[in-house]
Amino acid sequence: MKIIVIEADGLRAEFLGPYGNDWVETPSLNRIAADGFVFDHCLIGSPHRAVQTAALWTGLHPTQIALHRSAVGNSVSLGDRVSSQETSGDGTLQEDPAQRSIVSLLRKQNWKTVLISPESSVLAHPLAQTFEEHRLVGKLPDDAGDEEHSSFRVVQGEPAVTPVGRPAEDWAETRTAVVFSEVCETLSQIEGTALVWCHLSDLRNHWDAPLTMRMRHHEEGDPEPWSGTNVPRLRFRGEVDPDWLLPFVSAYAAQVEVLDLCLAGLWSTLEELAHREPWMLVITSARGMPLGEHGWLGTWHTPLHAELLHVPFIVAFSDGLGQSERSQALVYPHDLAVTVLNWVGVDTPIGRTGNPVGPEKTWVAIGGEDLLPIIRGEVDQVRDRLFVWDGHRTLAVRTRGWFAQVRLVGQEDAEEIADSSGALGSGEEAVPDEATLQDLTVVSARADLANLVKMRTQEGEDSLSDWEIEELRRRVRLFVKPDDRWEVNEVADRCPQIAGEFLKTTAEFLYSFQSLADVSRQSSYLALSVLPDDLVKGPEA
Repeated sequence: MKIIVIEADGLRAEFLGPYGNDWVETPSLNRIAADGFVFDHCLIGSPHRAVQTAALWTGLHPTQIALHRSAVGNSVSLGDRVSSQETSGDGTLQEDPAQRSIVSLLRKQNWKTVLISPESSVLAHPLAQTFEEHRLVGKLPDDAGDEEHSSFRVVQGEPAVTPVGRPAEDWAETRTAVVFSEVCETLSQIEGTALVWCHLSDLRNHWDAPLTMRMRHHEEGDPEPWSGTNVPRLRFRGEVDPDWLLPFVSAYAAQVEVLDLCLAGLWSTLEELAHREPWMLVITSARGMPLGEHGWLGTWHTPLHAELLHVPFIVAFSDGLGQSERSQALVYPHDLAVTVLNWVGVDTPIGRTGNPVGPEKTWVAIGGEDLLPIIRGEVDQVRDRLFVWDGHRTLAVRTRGWFAQVRLVGQEDAEEIADSSGALGSGEEAVPDEATLQDLTVVSARADLANLVKMRTQEGEDSLSDWEIEELRRRVRLFVKPDDRWEVNEVADRCPQIAGEFLKTTAEFLYSFQSLADVSRQSSYLALSVLPDDLVKGPEA
């Protein structure tokens, strides 16, 4: 029995055939999707790689990881606690995320576990040491800019950007191809039950797809294709000409096509393997990739929008389970941890803690959920809302009918944070400290958000004053889903009641997490208020 996870950091769902793209060639992904199961609405829980990676391996929400680090104090890092073995009796997290790691749980069942990546920083992640084997393959060149430790430039108009590095002459010479070769060789050689986890980073850090592949998307009159391997990191002041962005979009598209070519070889290997033993393949991503939308290019230090948050989640099985099916359920990438463990029959450390749920409350899964019941057609969904936190001053909430960005500080403060060379601009993997959490949950939620949205009117009358509506405009950006796929039509001023409800939902989420930070254990579920139909279904409700 084998589990193969392809985690392609920077892979956007919108560039793939299974998600409706018709101009980037992805025949291998199309075939895998046809033979597998596709989740249409998968959003990451955080754009920070350190906590997002930990979430993928543990099934915890990224915000839980951040709160865990704050709860144990800044003087004690997550890595210092990896050797701890303490969990509570009901299986909820008490102190050590590593104990909950999919890798640790599989190793207890005598599974072999292999982590393959071209990035030494991924292999050095505190939770990476739970893997039995670590393989650094196709190491990032010294002259390439690691996005995690690179700052972006704030520019006006279309700046001069200098290409650095030479793309590969042939796609088989790319770093992605080298990594996939190692994956296929590992699957051919390894005996017994094994987890092979492949982390890829070229889509975010190193565009080495051949120029000939980039030229496929070049038309007469277009700017010359991007000739470098470097990925520009820019924030634009004002409008930017879409034609100026074309070379970078084409380079990224070519990189996606390289990935697809490599997946063809992996799929052939798995088809041969299926004659000998069962396997499960998961293709997903830790983050997307902004390519000029909403004024950002090439960096994760960006507002919470679909180009960064919406990632693919495709699952395929050797026995054809879920073949050619897809789901509209709201899922996280870190759902894969629990799904994988349930597929192999390993007990998962999930628990629900706190007071009994009353008629106005419901359990909301923030940690990983088992998606096998959806794949088998037994249920339609596992949660009715998703939460994404940027780790600083914005929390996003996604339901079936809406996507809301809620600023936890005023507009001016938010812009100052985004423009600064501090937490968002430095490229550092900043994890919020205890003081930050106190500020967000107590000051913002209690004194501001909750009081702002008191609904107090009779049916048929506006429930908010002019001042409150103006404040909502400053605090909430609201988009209709799934219609507004690219999140360009902001409607908070036309739907103040909905915006106010999302403020309440945000405040409740922050309150709940604050209570988790005050105790020594964290649950995979929060007891939150039942959402009104118009928040779940959108304007059609």
